[in-house]
Amino acid sequence: MKLTSRCLLAAAVAIASKGAWAADTYLNVFYGDNPLKGVEIRLDGQLLGKTNDLGSASGDIDGGQHTVELLRDGESMTSFTFVTAPDQDAEISVTFTDEDENPNIVVGKYRADDSSAGGVIGGVISDIEGNPIEGATVAVIDQGVETTTDSEGRYKLELARGSYSIEAFHPDFATTSISNVRILANVGLVASLKLPPRPEGVRETPRFKVDLASPIEEVLVLGSFKSSGDNTYELERFSTAVMDAIDVTQIERFGDSTAAAAVKRVVGVALIGGQYANVRGLDGRYISSTLNGFLMPSTDPMRRDIQLDLFPADILESIEIQKSYSADLPGTTTGGSIKMNTRGMPDDRIIKVSMSLGYLNDVTGEDIITYQESSTDWAGFDGGRRGLSDLVLDRTEQAQRLNVEDPCDSDRCISPIEAAALALTFEDDLAIETKTATPDFGLSLVYGDRFELGDGDLGFYSTAGYERETKSRIDGVLNDPNDKIGNSDRSKETISVSAYVAVGYEFNDADELFSKSMILRDTDNTTRFESGIDQEDRVFTDVILEWVERQFISQQFTGKHFINVGGQEHSLDWRAGFSQTDRYEPDRRTYEYLNGNLANSSVERRWSELVEDSIDIGFDYTAPFTISDYVTTQFKIGALISEKEREVDLYRFGMNLGANSDIVDFSNPDIEEILSYQNYVLDAVRLSVRTTPTDSYNSEEDLTAFYLQNETDLGEAWTLALGVRQQDFSQLIEYPVEGSQAELESDDSLPYASLTFRPTEDLQFKAGWSSTISYPGIIERSESSSFDPETDDPIFGNPNLRISEIENFDLRAEYYFSDEESISIAFFMKDIDDPVERAIPQASGSSADGITFRNAESADLSGVELDVYKNIVDTADYLAFVSGNIAVIDSEVTLDALSLQLEGQNQQGRELQGQSPLLANLQLGLDHIPSEQKFTLLVNYFDDRIFRVSTGPAQGPVFELSRIIVDLNYEKLFSDTFKLKASIKNLLNEEVSRERNGRKIEVYDEGIKFSLSASYEF
Repeated sequence: MKLTSRCLLAAAVAIASKGAWAADTYLNVFYGDNPLKGVEIRLDGQLLGKTNDLGSASGDIDGGQHTVELLRDGESMTSFTFVTAPDQDAEISVTFTDEDENPNIVVGKYRADDSSAGGVIGGVISDIEGNPIEGATVAVIDQGVETTTDSEGRYKLELARGSYSIEAFHPDFATTSISNVRILANVGLVASLKLPPRPEGVRETPRFKVDLASPIEEVLVLGSFKSSGDNTYELERFSTAVMDAIDVTQIERFGDSTAAAAVKRVVGVALIGGQYANVRGLDGRYISSTLNGFLMPSTDPMRRDIQLDLFPADILESIEIQKSYSADLPGTTTGGSIKMNTRGMPDDRIIKVSMSLGYLNDVTGEDIITYQESSTDWAGFDGGRRGLSDLVLDRTEQAQRLNVEDPCDSDRCISPIEAAALALTFEDDLAIETKTATPDFGLSLVYGDRFELGDGDLGFYSTAGYERETKSRIDGVLNDPNDKIGNSDRSKETISVSAYVAVGYEFNDADELFSKSMILRDTDNTTRFESGIDQEDRVFTDVILEWVERQFISQQFTGKHFINVGGQEHSLDWRAGFSQTDRYEPDRRTYEYLNGNLANSSVERRWSELVEDSIDIGFDYTAPFTISDYVTTQFKIGALISEKEREVDLYRFGMNLGANSDIVDFSNPDIEEILSYQNYVLDAVRLSVRTTPTDSYNSEEDLTAFYLQNETDLGEAWTLALGVRQQDFSQLIEYPVEGSQAELESDDSLPYASLTFRPTEDLQFKAGWSSTISYPGIIERSESSSFDPETDDPIFGNPNLRISEIENFDLRAEYYFSDEESISIAFFMKDIDDPVERAIPQASGSSADGITFRNAESADLSGVELDVYKNIVDTADYLAFVSGNIAVIDSEVTLDALSLQLEGQNQQGRELQGQSPLLANLQLGLDHIPSEQKFTLLVNYFDDRIFRVSTGPAQGPVFELSRIIVDLNYEKLFSDTFKLKASIKNLLNEEVSRERNGRKIEVYDEGIKFSLSASYEF
């Protein structure tokens, strides 16, 4: 999936002439596609010269470890180290781009006589006036290699590494030769020649020689260009861990608008519910997520993991998914660590405006269900229509949140008269309406710049965006005899608002300071309507009206500093930040008609808000040491302090029959007439306070961690990595109304070891072992009554849950066809002790219909991943590539008796929830380089997976059935400033199906979405 450079040109072209630096080391510096002239080169602290017009320099170097620093106008651009053996050439390419905060650095090492790798020389042969010459011969002198120019005068030769002389001749023109042509591995030369005419009367063809040391401009036109660097590709290849990554260029090419949409392209990763990542068959319980190295709070009270759809592509630089644990990661990294990195300061000023429109077939322009809106719904903020009055809050708090009673002790309950007065403060917006769905719309603005300031550069990158999207389930059918048979209709409008500002200062060569601020909001306005026959043969109509605002605010400060210690370059990375998540669900309304009459017990209005604050402080210090010419080692130490505080407020109100209920016609389909203000005043219906003392709670989670790890290179072939993390964790849950609390503490040492073996430059093997843990979530341990967002079933926590311990094994083989083409195969295995699983509560009555959590005995998971990228067409005009991956995963949970009773299992195990036995991705890309057009076909497949564990002994799990999702993207660059994109998503429009016990119990379509977007850079 390493597409950044591949999607532009597979054969990047440059020229390196021998000069002031030496014969066995070659350096090429590029900015985007163009050579960078005048870059000062420092080798081991000594200034050795500048790059020439072609961005190149060369020179001698001895074997061992060396530090290279690039400077412009005395200011450091970047620095890096590399090691060579005494008999090795080093061929180095450094590429700076608009997108990348750091350059892409590729160091190739070859023996002087190694001809296994090579590059390209190409160009145009023309006459003095610039007219192309067809049929000219271009030959490599004394090598027996030649080619002929086409109708446009173009030629191309692929040559092994080395120095050559090239000759071009045609009967009607003078023969011209070029000497001192140096071909480097995976780098090429553009040499366009103008052949002088052959003088009349001259029998022998005259010869014209050009030396690259001093080319004659009129005859030889030299050019150099290179595609954008691919940091993610190098990260995957040279990491000692099992790593997969996606950068901003890939995200843009795939047409993915959020982090959630992008991660499902990675091998072994599935997207659950459009928001959550499942890595190697494991859900958020076993996944750690970081943003620029910071742990993040969650906006979902039901889960530990992060809702990835909150993070728009405009702020993302890259997404790294490290699947094998290392000591510098949180100890909960079992399935993987999702590391999101946001953008830094640009290299130059950027001002960009983007706009998008979307059309969803059978939805846009059609009527969809909705309800009464507030005046600010378009912006994703409730305008107060759904708010809960302070009068209601104060009175229910004073009454200990108990029910309405008559007669009433005012210290512990609410009287019917007072309940009626409180009911009058509620808006009577309960009826379903219809409206016409408008086209999806998006607008984003980007502004960034860089300035010289003192001894460094000050820069900033900012972006703001707004997006509105409408979805609706098409032709929804329910067919579950144990629950409901009938029709389902659901519409959801999502409003996304984001703002992001990064301010950075780069100084002292490579040191940097950054401030990154962001506010991200997603609001879902959902209307659900279901009707049909329930399991008791009653005619039902169910309605849910739901508004959920999710908000993420973060302020992060980071620094990177390089320190020279005894001639070695040490580095210190530090970070400190605050973040807050807020999930606000005002006035969630539910009610049900049974056999034509309103079921009073079904009426509920719910107000809830979750606010979680997080403070993170941490650092990483890296110290390299050279033991010998063949042995180098690097120590890394670090620490993290993370504190999270959560406050959850939940208020629930229902309806009871009043003393004069006989005046109400409960068969009236107009719910607003039944629950009118008049009927509350007449005591025909009464407000019911259903809030319990444990509905609201506060919690704290504190984590302190220290780690030490070491990576040692044993020659060119072996790298050994060892490390251990000491992690202390505590979780405290308090119930302010009830006055009780529950506490969990853990103190763990988590070791890891990995070994990398590189028998050749192109082949490497990685093996690893580690020990990780998984903490129970707050909801899973909380005594607060929460509710499943899909089924509305009550969920009861278990304060006695134990921490899960996991042992992990990883093995991966990687083979690189070229610097950009590769294939890898990985095997992994995980043994989980005490996994937390759902179970039936040990209770009676309505509580027995809910869900609780218990520690199962164990779970085993194993799988194989295959990932490949290959260019299938690679010419001057076209680049076509195929990229794909497949993951086969097997898991089994050994269930205890209550879990077996819950799920109606006849055997001792089942697979993990959310885990698909088979996941696959395919990307086909075609670029027409002269017209700057890109076509990309994307195919995503997931196999059947458990969607929900059922809650009845006669019912098995509900499976989400397999589906193929096909997207088609097109991109056209009309100029350096204007870009147009078009996409078709969910092209096959396969039905979404859920199945239980071999019967499809729910089916609907999501529709095909057509999108068009344009961006303009000023």
